[in-house]
Amino acid sequence: MTEALRAPDLVLNGRFTAVDEKRYSLVPFEIGPGHRQLHIRYEYTDQIDSDPALFGGNTLDIGIFDPRGTGTGSVGFRGWSGSNKLELVIGEDWATPPYAPGPILAGTWNVLLGLYKVGPRGCDWRVEVRCDLGIAAPPNDLVRTGIPRRPELPAARAGWWRGDLHCHTRYSDGDSWPSEMLHAATEAGLEFLGVTDHNNIQHHAEYGSGGNGAPVVVPGVEVTTYGGHWNAWGTDRWWEFRTPESSAVERAMAEAAAAGAFVSVNHPKPFGPPWEYPTVRSIHAVEVWNGPWGLNSIAVGFWEARLRAGARLAAVGGSDTHLLRAHDPDPRHAQRLGTPTTWVAAGPRLDRHTILDALRGARTFVSASPAGPQLYLEPGGDGVRVSVRGGQGAAMLLITDVGSIAASAVTGVDEWTESYTVPRDAAYVRAQLSDDRGELQALTSPLWRRSGQRITPPG
Repeated sequence: MTEALRAPDLVLNGRFTAVDEKRYSLVPFEIGPGHRQLHIRYEYTDQIDSDPALFGGNTLDIGIFDPRGTGTGSVGFRGWSGSNKLELVIGEDWATPPYAPGPILAGTWNVLLGLYKVGPRGCDWRVEVRCDLGIAAPPNDLVRTGIPRRPELPAARAGWWRGDLHCHTRYSDGDSWPSEMLHAATEAGLEFLGVTDHNNIQHHAEYGSGGNGAPVVVPGVEVTTYGGHWNAWGTDRWWEFRTPESSAVERAMAEAAAAGAFVSVNHPKPFGPPWEYPTVRSIHAVEVWNGPWGLNSIAVGFWEARLRAGARLAAVGGSDTHLLRAHDPDPRHAQRLGTPTTWVAAGPRLDRHTILDALRGARTFVSASPAGPQLYLEPGGDGVRVSVRGGQGAAMLLITDVGSIAASAVTGVDEWTESYTVPRDAAYVRAQLSDDRGELQALTSPLWRRSGQRITPPG
């Protein structure tokens, strides 16, 4: 973006201290009639990265509202970029992703500033607003183009499909465009892709619906609060992220669910960042596996504790891919699409609706990659039947709320199947596979018992 700029038309400035940490503030400014483009640049003292492992300085997030309002879900929300961008353009015909282009309305606009971290010296900030610089839209620098090659992967059972439910593009803090993400997902062998940029839905239009050889797109948003992140799939709007108290997060998640979204807690593990809302109950699922295996055993434990307390929560996974172009030596940024893969029993017709129905019905399992291993759990007789494809040599563990009830070594070449009796006092049962190092390779959502009767199929 242009570096040599004329003097700003408006300057906003102020100071935040420790009492403002993890709080958002609206800073109003007036725009008169007749303008076509706004350029906004901000700076602040003692700047550090948003990485939750870094301390001692400031991280200041930014978003923009136009005069149509600042309330939850308002169409006046023109976008939020966290601390990822220090300058942006909002114009009638184009805007810096993830901001929304459109009319530059006369009236009171608001800069949204959120102090994610504050250092010992406080945070002095300055926002400059310039009107009508006439900055042209930059070229769309696509790297991944052409016809992607879909790999040969082991066949799934009829009606089962593989996908990735969590990824990021230039519409938040990723390094690539939606078309490139779909290209990479196709080459990974995925059949659906949940698209979840932070606190924005502007990426939906560029993704489109997918299909026609590319993965089917499940529209979503990662609602990014200062106490944890949650995904909402099957939604066409943004959800409240500005208030970090549990009651506000509970309300936002319940509203999203009531509007038809499928809602999941994301990466509840150290440096996930973790989930700091232990009382929130308005969820459908837990992202038990996020990116490389690493600390995901803590996320599985988070999920297991809630299952044992009686919550009926599906298991989902997502790579959280941000980088398709660059290599980052930090293992938290070493995601690859499909690592892990979420499998859904969506039936013969794959579209966003059948995928969401499968998620709501907890007809899922999560595996290390699109290649598998595949792990199927279904009712059988007085118990359950477990089938494994591609897991030769792995250890299968059958787990209930009253403890582990079976452990078996997976043998055979094509498909290994065994049946097991489930204790009558078990409320649910789930299965998982581990390799010879004890690292998880796959796990299923639970099957639940209804009113003391047999274990039944999900949803």
